[in-house]
Amino acid sequence: MQDRYAMAASRLVSFVFLISFLVVSNVLAAQPSVGLNPSSLSFANQLVGSPSSPQQVTLTNTGNASLSITKIKISSGNSGDFSQTNNCGSSLKANASCTINVTFTPAKLGNLSSDLSITDNASGSPQLVPVSGVGAAPAVTLSPANLTFSGVPIGSSSSPASITVTNSGTATLTIANIAASGDFSQTNTCSSPIGAGSTCTINVTFTPTEVWSRGGSIVLTDNAYQSPQQVAFLLGMGNSGAAVKLSTKSLGYGSVPVGTTTSAKTVTLTNSGSAALNLNSIIASGDYTQTNNCPASLNANSNCTINITFTPSATGARTGYLTFSDTDPSLLQSVALNGTGTVPNAQTSVNPQQASLTPFQAQQFTVAIGGVNNPSVTWYVDGIAGGNSTVGTISSAGLYTPPSMAGSHIIRVTNNNNSNQTAVAFVGVDNFAGTFTGKNDNMRTGQNLSEFALTTGNVNRNQFGKLFSYAVDGYVFAQPLYVEGVNIPNQGIHDVVYVATEGDSVFAFDADNNGAGGGQLWQTSFTNPASGVTTIPQADVENGNDIPVQIGITGTPVIDPTINTLFVVVRTKEVTNGVASYVQRLHALDITTGAEQAGSPVVISASISGTGIGSSGGTLSFDGLRENPRPALLLTNGVIYVCWASLEDIEPFHGWIISFEESPLQQVSVFNTTPNGEEGGIWMGGGGMVADDEGNLFVSTGNGTFDANIGGVDYGDTVLKLTPSMSGLSVGDYFTPYNQSYLASQNWDLAAGGPVVLPDQPGAYPHVMLAAGKGGAVFEINRDSMGGFNSSANQNLLTIPLGDGNGIIGSGNRAAGPAYWQESVYFSGSSVVPNQYSMQNGLISVAPAAQWTVQLGYPGGSPVISANGNTNGIVWVVQTDRYNSMLPAILRAFDAANISRQLYNSSDDASRDTAGPAVKFVVPTVANGKVFLGTETELDVYGLLP
Repeated sequence: MQDRYAMAASRLVSFVFLISFLVVSNVLAAQPSVGLNPSSLSFANQLVGSPSSPQQVTLTNTGNASLSITKIKISSGNSGDFSQTNNCGSSLKANASCTINVTFTPAKLGNLSSDLSITDNASGSPQLVPVSGVGAAPAVTLSPANLTFSGVPIGSSSSPASITVTNSGTATLTIANIAASGDFSQTNTCSSPIGAGSTCTINVTFTPTEVWSRGGSIVLTDNAYQSPQQVAFLLGMGNSGAAVKLSTKSLGYGSVPVGTTTSAKTVTLTNSGSAALNLNSIIASGDYTQTNNCPASLNANSNCTINITFTPSATGARTGYLTFSDTDPSLLQSVALNGTGTVPNAQTSVNPQQASLTPFQAQQFTVAIGGVNNPSVTWYVDGIAGGNSTVGTISSAGLYTPPSMAGSHIIRVTNNNNSNQTAVAFVGVDNFAGTFTGKNDNMRTGQNLSEFALTTGNVNRNQFGKLFSYAVDGYVFAQPLYVEGVNIPNQGIHDVVYVATEGDSVFAFDADNNGAGGGQLWQTSFTNPASGVTTIPQADVENGNDIPVQIGITGTPVIDPTINTLFVVVRTKEVTNGVASYVQRLHALDITTGAEQAGSPVVISASISGTGIGSSGGTLSFDGLRENPRPALLLTNGVIYVCWASLEDIEPFHGWIISFEESPLQQVSVFNTTPNGEEGGIWMGGGGMVADDEGNLFVSTGNGTFDANIGGVDYGDTVLKLTPSMSGLSVGDYFTPYNQSYLASQNWDLAAGGPVVLPDQPGAYPHVMLAAGKGGAVFEINRDSMGGFNSSANQNLLTIPLGDGNGIIGSGNRAAGPAYWQESVYFSGSSVVPNQYSMQNGLISVAPAAQWTVQLGYPGGSPVISANGNTNGIVWVVQTDRYNSMLPAILRAFDAANISRQLYNSSDDASRDTAGPAVKFVVPTVANGKVFLGTETELDVYGLLP
């Protein structure tokens, strides 16, 4: 009996275990699975801008457990051309189905494809359904895309110029209206429908009503996508009737001893025209100087005279130019100047022959006569024996002590026993306080107007070159900064250049000397690998090669010399217990030691209300991984402004601006360019946020959501005017190109180049700025009324196409922002030659006044200017188009009076002057007789050769 009970109990236990095993097995085997029908979608030809009928995809949970659906979206490729709606919710039971409706609304012509992506908890997530379609539409193509008319007299009409209109689409084009604006009129042959591939013609005539630049456009209203369209920019120069006549085209001075100034030779300028001639500038370059009695406005049939002297700074042929910038239709005129420098006495030499000093430095000169060192001599400074406090003093042993004032001086030494035995040297005494911010000032003009040592006469292959280099620990994207006369503890007073690297270091180097008593003064590193703090590996944040190897410090720091503090944003990767975080901090460093100032650093974080990409629950938070602080930092009115965009357009990202009070270091305000949209990054390619004298702030944004014209708060591809207040930053005004959506579709970011605010101009438009990016045009904008957005025509002052009409940059090229000097503006974009434009009464010339002959490849350059006030202007540009090949950067210098004249390039004497490997976006710094160039591996220092 007991055995029977025992057997029954045993069977019962076995049965229970079997049931439990089956239940557990079924539970473990229960999994969701996704079935999609159909597996792909294909749409027939669809009119561009018009939505198709939806096509349906059925999603079935073919598994035996609930399917959790995280996201359904169009995920790749031409994602903007497809959209989806669905009834799937967040969960789908086993064997249940839902439907996804996909609509095709092509934004452009041609074959378009993307993927419908379903993210869930099933195997193979995300599952993809390829979708494709063909955009069909009539489309307008013009040849040429722009028309420019030059030198047409006021009140008369030009000969007609033609634009050929081609229907480059796949449907019949019907043009309802063609309108010309400004001082332009048109006739056309476009009244009949235009079949695909057919053409018609628009004939445009220019009848200027005012002198100088006149802008307009051709606007077509038609059945092409996004009509009406501003399809051609029209530009003209109204000629008042003024005309320049010069008494000679060249002057020769013969052979002149080095350091000796000739008597003046004269050029007469006559206005042979019928109206007043406005003179912007008269500039002598090379070893030549000029004085003149010419007024700013020279009446018709009047003349003035220019006196030019020659003081050779070296032996051999010494060429130069007298250049006029004015309202003659040619814009620039030149007189060639020629002379030869000779040695006063071949037996006498002085060393060095040229020097660049700051007031606290001394220079030892030595003399040899007939091979004899240290003979009995007398030293002179500007003809004064021993010099004086005004020109500097020199001892009987040749030790020169400069004055406190900047200036150029001639050192002469004469044999006491033979006055015919003499030699000279040249000294430039610079007293430039420093380059404290990107592009030299808060307007980003690129100007250093306090450069005495470097001139258009001595910046050449024989007198100028590479002096030395400093090794660094990472790529140098940030512009080097400079401070004169810094007292470094226990190391004395030095002129210091500060270099920030992608290796997460800030270096302080002696700007004048890398040898004894100079060299590296300090280095501050923000990494600590032993504690898991490193730079960010490139692979963590990008797929391509925007910033190779590692990401650390990218944006140019800013210095407040009044408190001896450098502010810099640093990115780090920090691993704790195996978990990585990506942190950005604003640091405040003592420029004398590199030590952190009180309250430094501050971790950067921010959140705002917004529903844009990356938001959650109506809150949009700053993403320390995806946001990259590319622009130069701005410091104005005690507040530091930092701007962000992405690396390689990897979402989610937005354009952020976060400000910080500099003392104490704490966050003040947060602004986002696309809080309810996406993208809108602020790059500005080596430039930075701009501030004008009235306290307004300006930035350019890139591709992204734009809806400000319909009451939204998203500002893709826009120049923003921001007003700071106690409550933060608010939009005071803006300008957005009429074809913003097209710019975004082509990835032609307006933010690829930084804007510049020009000094106050004469005439009706005193407050102007310039902005340019990838879209093929320079926009001149009235800061008092920027123009907003108009889908039919730009409302800014002038839109100037650059290059071949594809842009400073179409197809991925870019412009890094111009430089300004003496009523001239200088652009050095990629795929076009460096250009110089003239300004008159607040308006830029519609065509270049001068051009160099050779194009700079991608990504172009960001020019800066050195000058001694209104003389000796030099345009400095770094050619970096070999940045992907570990090949050298090329430093180029041009005569700012006429950029067609190249003075120097570092490849001319490759054995001496070759720079380090090129970095994609760099801005050189010119300060106190030196030029500082950041590269992949080193800081290169150029200056006057001894």
